[in-house]
Amino acid sequence: MIKLIVSDMDGTLLNDHKQIDTRIYDLLPKMQEQGIRFVVASGRQYPSLQHDFAEHLKDIVIIAENGAFVVEDGKELYFQGMTQQQTAYWLDAIDTLPDTVPLLCAKYCGYTDQKEMYDFLSGPKFHYDMTLVEDLRHVTKDITKVSMVELGGKGARYCYDQLSHKITKDMTLVISGENCLDTGLTGVTKGSALQALQAMWDISPKETLVFGDQYNDVEMFHHAYYSYAMENAAPDIKQQARFIAGSNNAGGVVNAIQSLLNL
Repeated sequence: MIKLIVSDMDGTLLNDHKQIDTRIYDLLPKMQEQGIRFVVASGRQYPSLQHDFAEHLKDIVIIAENGAFVVEDGKELYFQGMTQQQTAYWLDAIDTLPDTVPLLCAKYCGYTDQKEMYDFLSGPKFHYDMTLVEDLRHVTKDITKVSMVELGGKGARYCYDQLSHKITKDMTLVISGENCLDTGLTGVTKGSALQALQAMWDISPKETLVFGDQYNDVEMFHHAYYSYAMENAAPDIKQQARFIAGSNNAGGVVNAIQSLLNL
C-alpha cells in the first residue's frame, strides 16, 4: 500500500515550459482521504515551490534546495547550511569555467551578481525570490548550496567533468538540469530528506512512490520501491529506477498516480 508520494518538479511534474500539471491539485484531497502524504522534492528554492502550491501548502511538504531545507505548512522541519569557506571554495571553482554563472541559494532567497540572471529567475517562469548583489562572497547567511548555470552551450556534463576533481569529502556536486549543477553538503540530498520523513512518519520504502528525471533524484529512488524515472530522463537515470513514467510534457506523474491509486 502506498502511503507516501514524492515528486521532483522540473522535468517531472512541470512540463518543458515550467508549467505545473494542475490536475495534481485535484488529487491532493483524494490522496489525503486515503491517508497518503504528498511531498514535493526539488533543487529549487522554497519561495518558488511555495508559489506553485500557493493554494495547497497545508496539503503538502516541501523538500527544497536538494534536501537542505524542509518545510511543512510554513514550519521549518530541517535546515543544513554551508559555511562561508565552503561557499567561497565553489565560487572560486566556478570562476575557472567559461560562460558559467554562479548562484547562491539560501532558505528564502537566491543571490546573483548578474542582472540578466536576476531578471530571468525572478520572472514568471521561475518565480524565485532573488537579490542582486555586487559580490557573492559577501553573502554568508543561511546558504544551502552554490549552483551554476552553463550558458555557452556545452552543458552540465561538461561542467561536471571540469570540476569533478574539486569535489571534497564534505561537499558534493550533482547535475540538476541540462545546463545546471548544484553543490551541497555530503549526506544532504533529496534522498536523505526523504529518509528522514519516512522515519518521522513511520513509512517504509515499500510504501513510497517517487518520481524524478535527473541525477539529483537518484538518491530518492534508492529509498522507494515504487521508483519512477520519467520517459524524458537520460538512459542512465532510467536504469536507477524500477519503473518508467510517461513524459513530463504528457502528464506522466499524474497519469501514473491515477493509475496506481485508481483515482
